[in-house]
Amino acid sequence: MALCAEITPEGFLKQSVQSVDACTGYILVSPTEYSLAVQSIEIDPAEVLEVFGLVFGWVVFLGYLSYQVRLSKGLIKLA
Repeated sequence: MALCAEITPEGFLKQSVQSVDACTGYILVSPTEYSLAVQSIEIDPAEVLEVFGLVFGWVVFLGYLSYQVRLSKGLIKLA
């Protein structure tokens, strides 16, 4: 369970009575909660490679498509 805490003027960490949603200090979480939060946003290198490949493929495809459109426009002007 997450807790709201704040630092006292003496430099100590003290639990606050504020709710976690309205916390203006620090939110302390248990190791289990931290682990679950980190696992939910973990990025696998294979996923990065997959996204890069898709985006790069779209760039190449759109470049090829624009070349075809430019070639078609040139042929229409000749006709």
